[in-house]
Amino acid sequence: MADFPASLADIDPSEMSKADLIVYGCKFLWDKEDDLIHLLGLQAGTSTTSTLSSSAINLKAGSVHAPGQHAETFVVDSYWRTKDNYVARSIKRCVREKCLMGIFRFDFNRKVADPADATQFIVPGTYGKAYPNGMPQTEAVNNLLHSNITYNIEGDSQEGVTLQKELDPELYEVGLKLYSYAHNTDIGGKMDPEPDPLEDYLKAHGQSTQPTTPADPHN
Repeated sequence: MADFPASLADIDPSEMSKADLIVYGCKFLWDKEDDLIHLLGLQAGTSTTSTLSSSAINLKAGSVHAPGQHAETFVVDSYWRTKDNYVARSIKRCVREKCLMGIFRFDFNRKVADPADATQFIVPGTYGKAYPNGMPQTEAVNNLLHSNITYNIEGDSQEGVTLQKELDPELYEVGLKLYSYAHNTDIGGKMDPEPDPLEDYLKAHGQSTQPTTPADPHN
């Protein structure tokens, strides 16, 4: 009897790369050299594509295909917070003035402790320079403002390692998860309580709290 390979059901899900741990960052030509890498908005769907064009050559014995140019694109669907206005305006400027911007793709599936400093981490990433293909802003009613932008990489991207201290903390704190565990002191104090009309009436007529036993209307 032939031996069959292990079932896919035996694969540990923790061994799979998670799409949620891919986060994109950016920098602009007008940033200071020591500025940290910005979070490219709150990201929904993202993708990266590496393509190789080919051309057909017709020979007497048939046709063969010769490899052509290599091209890479990053596509990022970004939701904008008010604090992301600098990044959004900078992308608009890149489109308007035809400027390249630096774009980073970080794979936090492979984040590890920095052997040079155990209190820090390092994360592998891919870096390229790109002209954003535009700056659309989707303004659907009852929805959040967002932009789906394709970044066409100029030439080939480069792989490398980024230190934690090079990243804006929001990139790995907010970019990876919207919420973390909260304590009672982390919630509250942002809005006024909604008044209870009955409590307001009672207070207005000299009674601070509701009576514990309602009065008998027949007495």
